[in-house]
Amino acid sequence: IAGSLPRASGDVDENGCVDDADLLAVLFAFGQTGQDLGRVDVNCDETVDDADLLTVLFAFGQGC
Repeated sequence: IAGSLPRASGDVDENGCVDDADLLAVLFAFGQTGQDLGRVDVNCDETVDDADLLTVLFAFGQGC
């Protein structure tokens, strides 16, 4: 893996590639709120919403 991506990169599963697995993780958690959401709350605002989804979509394919 050529370097690590920053925390808000959209690489939810931290495998170095923003791919369909990351997208699905955010989609399955979409609408959830709380402090213990983990990495699917990409922007750390305690809500899995369109901002998290857009982060993953804009980064899709990076690191792959």
